Amino acid sequence: MKNEILTIDDALDFIYGFVDYSLTHARNVPANAFSLDKMEKLLSRLGNPQESFTAVHVAGTKGKGSVCAMLAAGLQPSGLKIGLYTSPHLIRFNERIQINGSMITDPELIALVNQIRPQIDNSDPPSSFEVMTAIAFEFFRQMQVDYAVIETGMGGRLDSTNVVKPLLSVITPISLDHTQFLGNSIPLIAKEKGGIIKSDVPVVVAAQPEEARTVLKQIADERNAEWIDTVEQYGWIPLTDTPFSQKIAIWEKSNQNGMAQWLEGGTNNAWSPAIVDLPLAGFHQTMNAATAYVALTRICELEGNLANCDIINGLGETFWPCRFEIIHENPLIVLDGAHNMDSMRKMILTMNRYYGTRKIVCLFGASSDKKCDEMIGEIAPFVESFVVTRSIHPRSADPEELGAIVSSHGRHAVICESLEIALETVLNLSEDTVVVATGSLFVAGGIRTLLMQQNQSLRYFK
Repeated sequence: MKNEILTIDDALDFIYGFVDYSLTHARNVPANAFSLDKMEKLLSRLGNPQESFTAVHVAGTKGKGSVCAMLAAGLQPSGLKIGLYTSPHLIRFNERIQINGSMITDPELIALVNQIRPQIDNSDPPSSFEVMTAIAFEFFRQMQVDYAVIETGMGGRLDSTNVVKPLLSVITPISLDHTQFLGNSIPLIAKEKGGIIKSDVPVVVAAQPEEARTVLKQIADERNAEWIDTVEQYGWIPLTDTPFSQKIAIWEKSNQNGMAQWLEGGTNNAWSPAIVDLPLAGFHQTMNAATAYVALTRICELEGNLANCDIINGLGETFWPCRFEIIHENPLIVLDGAHNMDSMRKMILTMNRYYGTRKIVCLFGASSDKKCDEMIGEIAPFVESFVVTRSIHPRSADPEELGAIVSSHGRHAVICESLEIALETVLNLSEDTVVVATGSLFVAGGIRTLLMQQNQSLRYFK
């Protein structure tokens, strides 16, 4: 092939050379930008690799990445090949495409880019996310993946991943985010996310605002999709919890009497709830684990070859960094990629549960299109001061502007123009300080990268 791509940097330059609508201001996005047409044509030229594996499709505003990681982990004890496609990545692009917990290698990615290049219509080029998705699907076909857990990008209905006909759809909690593309109300966003619901395909739905649930239920009814409502049909509680993990009981509400007896330590030993040891903190992760467990249970009911899959132990092996992840001691540094109001409130609840009596400093950076004033205003009452910075993301908010917002909320801010300076600043704080790095996955992931360079023993994706 002429001009064959030989290095990983050139392969990534090729992928990122296409338009990325998540980095584009809404007013600069053409009306026909979001369509499945280009994706379907590209996949057709590749021989429709999305038809080679059984998919589980996940959409939502919050928790979808965590739920995807849990689903993939829960399926791995089956002994089958389990693919996982998520976005964005924290440190390396390769994180987005995994099989049984191992990332796609650089040589594999380079080979796929060279394979897909000739199939791209340069007169009507795809987006970068469409190219990424095609690479993932073709990789899963070549590696003969049995099941693939597929996370949507921003939306659902017109998302590049919505070309799959899944075994099961999953919708995690919906809240306001990407309003410039998906709509400025919960019902409008729910309609977009609910677009992944397929005719006659079961859908597992996590806890939702009532206005979102109403829209999703209507779509499911119209498409004759089995409705599996996690909140209506299941209960879950954390039995024990630490800043690192939690033990969760999950049960069907039809067994509520048995659960009551079990909690009271009664003599009815014939029944007990499912007990999941989850290596993630926070009550929102309790709900995510319940959603994943419900979905996995239904998948195993639908698929005979998964009947003996040990999903409980699989869930216990979930690895999903930068979700209230404690990564450094003295000072204690917590990484959390909360980047909208809903996730920020959940992070604050978890932070206060474990560290509410300690001195807390917030290392904050966010994208300029996020509600930075509201997020800073939400966390300001709970922290002593801020260190504000920017990530390498092109949409990063100006630290000077973030510092002004912090001042308007009555807190002092140290302004750092880079993540390196921000990390050096917080590492020099007193040992009794708790540092929470938040506001963006790119900030949390960037800090994790820098700390990994200092401590090679930190766990990372395989």
